[in-house]
Amino acid sequence: MASIEKIQIKNFKSHKDYSIKIDNKFKHIVIFGNNGVGKTNLLEGFSFFSNSKGLRGDTIEKIIPSSSLGLVDTQIDIEFSSNDNLQNVSFKLDEENKVIKKTFFLNHKKTSLSNIRKYVSFIWLSPYMDKIMYEGQSIKRSFVDKMISQNDKYFNKTLLSYKKDISERLIILKNSKDEKWLDIIEKQITESFYFILQSRRKYAEKLNKIINNKLKNFREVELRFLNNFLKKIDNKEYTVDQILEKFKVNRTVDEISKRTNFNINSDEIIFYDVKNEINTDACSTGEQKSSLLTIILGNCWKLKEEDKEFILLLDEATSHIDDENFEKLFNEVDKFGTQIWYTGTSRNLFQVIENKGFFIHLE
Repeated sequence: MASIEKIQIKNFKSHKDYSIKIDNKFKHIVIFGNNGVGKTNLLEGFSFFSNSKGLRGDTIEKIIPSSSLGLVDTQIDIEFSSNDNLQNVSFKLDEENKVIKKTFFLNHKKTSLSNIRKYVSFIWLSPYMDKIMYEGQSIKRSFVDKMISQNDKYFNKTLLSYKKDISERLIILKNSKDEKWLDIIEKQITESFYFILQSRRKYAEKLNKIINNKLKNFREVELRFLNNFLKKIDNKEYTVDQILEKFKVNRTVDEISKRTNFNINSDEIIFYDVKNEINTDACSTGEQKSSLLTIILGNCWKLKEEDKEFILLLDEATSHIDDENFEKLFNEVDKFGTQIWYTGTSRNLFQVIENKGFFIHLE
């Protein structure tokens, strides 16, 4: 079981100097207190060890307390257990030549964020994520791609390689227009492109099976992909030829527009409400929140089934489920066998885990 055992925070948002030890016999950790005391900020500190922009998607500048008076001295230090081994991870913000830098450490040695992810992932659900269900395709794709990356590290590497090659192709189009080099780079892009398409669909297929089999007490939702240009994705040879040809045909228009007009964003993501038989875009706000909760829980089940260590962060958990069904949520996440963090304004919200939780009161 992955679990945080000690936290030290210095100059992170509303927390000037905060530390606490967690009793590791508890896997349900509840942070409660009035609005504005820093409950979400505490969870957000953890989230930066899984995502470069954290739970709220904030820039580095927003992390630093306004009371720092121009001095950058922010640090978060966490001791956690993963695969029965105690690890220490931290990140520190420093200012160098008027540029703020974030540096990560693993067991007090400088490291990368991707290396920390090898030991543990932080999965979260928060009110800030509700927009995933009603905003455009870009935020949906980013959300799903991040979940796939949590399950498949090679997927994230391929995404980065794809983006790098796309940028290089545009530079070649702008400068040399070397056709031999364009042929080479477009072949590399196409291989990555096809891998990403296939990985998305394989992930969706597995996630949908998990939701159908494991989450019968929650809203049934399916993850679907639609690509109006690529109709035979299961046929690799045919699809790869299509993609290559499209890049070649688009060279002139991409050069003029200075952008890649055909890309992996041609995939449309649909969250499909099985009960209502409609896209969740047309569902009520409450139904959308329930669908998002199902997807997050499904991803957690997938990680558990593949023996991947994770810690679940449920910020204002009751905003995604009513009081009557909160016990169902607790019973479900309890099956993950990992540490779960909750936030809420009152201890009374968590009566169902009163005897099973470690409670932290922020004032």
